[in-house]
Amino acid sequence: MHKHTAAILLAGGMGSRMGGDQPKQFIRIAGKPVLVHSYEALRKQMPEAMIVIVAPVDAMAQVCRVLAHEPLTMIVPGGASRQASTLEGLRALQPFKPVNVLIHDAARPFVSGQIVQDVLKALERHEAVDVAIPATDTIVVERDGYIQSIPDRKHILRGQTPQAFRYRTLLSCYEEVGEDSLGKFTDDCGIYLHCNPLGKVRIVQGHEENFKITNPVDMILADEMFRLRQAEFHIDQPGVAVRDKRVLIFGGTAGIGKAMADIMESAGARVISRGRSNGCDVREPAAVKHAIEQAEAALGGLDVVVNAVGLLQKSPLEQQREEEIAAQVAINLNGALWIAKYSHAPLKASRGTLLQFASSSYTRGRADYVVYSATKAAIVNMTQGLSEEWESDGIRVNCVVPGRTDTEMRRSNFDNEKQASLFSPYEIAINAVKLVSADSTGTIQRALP
Repeated sequence: MHKHTAAILLAGGMGSRMGGDQPKQFIRIAGKPVLVHSYEALRKQMPEAMIVIVAPVDAMAQVCRVLAHEPLTMIVPGGASRQASTLEGLRALQPFKPVNVLIHDAARPFVSGQIVQDVLKALERHEAVDVAIPATDTIVVERDGYIQSIPDRKHILRGQTPQAFRYRTLLSCYEEVGEDSLGKFTDDCGIYLHCNPLGKVRIVQGHEENFKITNPVDMILADEMFRLRQAEFHIDQPGVAVRDKRVLIFGGTAGIGKAMADIMESAGARVISRGRSNGCDVREPAAVKHAIEQAEAALGGLDVVVNAVGLLQKSPLEQQREEEIAAQVAINLNGALWIAKYSHAPLKASRGTLLQFASSSYTRGRADYVVYSATKAAIVNMTQGLSEEWESDGIRVNCVVPGRTDTEMRRSNFDNEKQASLFSPYEIAINAVKLVSADSTGTIQRALP
């Protein structure tokens, strides 16, 4: 029965509660718009289904740009409300005569394969299916500013999507209600029950992670969830992806940068490594520009630029000298900006990759190295911003977040650590090479062996 089930992905909302200059479904998280994450979650579970994406009229071109070439996919303009958009999706499916239809919010990118499969399985025996989770807060019914009642929470659930129905039944319900009355309902199950008072909607267990991105704080949570969900990188044959690549590595004379240079060279890449030990100080814009121009001339272009430069001074902020603070900002942040600025032209020409390194401390500042933590948090933000800014130029911008690694910088600041508890620079570098050759952009990837 699953192959006779079509899907509607509702991406027509304007996201007014998010603020900003674009609807929430088009904001990029983990390198992709929220809409694309939701689409891919459905497509993975429904590979043979026709999926109709209902988008705002003024965002049709934006949706077409990212999904128009997907097979079995149709993009149609939405209506003035969520239910009006659903009706547009149902009408678009009429020529395909599906038996069933599954409807999902594009702003729920974390829907699991288990939920989708449970819905599809329940639809084999039931005419209508909903997804819901228990209410964890006390529910209060209000009238005129006062509590009218407090219902028993054990029978109160919070609705999610997807919802699924017999296609003809739901379309008939919409036609019976009429377009002028659709605004009275908040979801498709409400419309179904209104038209079928004796009908039953089967409930499938949802999950807390299947939340709807609605408010700005949800974007922060979603970004962190994607970071935690991303699988560890593993490489068996890095040469398959990097052979003949033209690579410039800043910070490639020591630590993880040197390990990357060794691995990529052995895999067939052409690599130039620059650092202070061979005359390139990233604090100086002219030095960075010159290094990039030299490498571009020597290699005949650049496919990959890696920024593996870093400086950490471990001591309380009030004890650090002004020049120590300035040096960390100049190397860790300003240097990264100079590298990005002057790499843009050659990477645009090759549609290449800029790879940066942050630190696990970016998620939470660490006592005694707040300057380093702050600059590495800025690298993450910079990666996300540049991935959007350079998307139309075909440049991928990604960031590796290494675990605690046995480098000279770490040993000089944490002399009491056991070496056996640290990752080898080569373990982290192998993972980083994988990200260099990935198609994604805007990815903040924990690199754990």
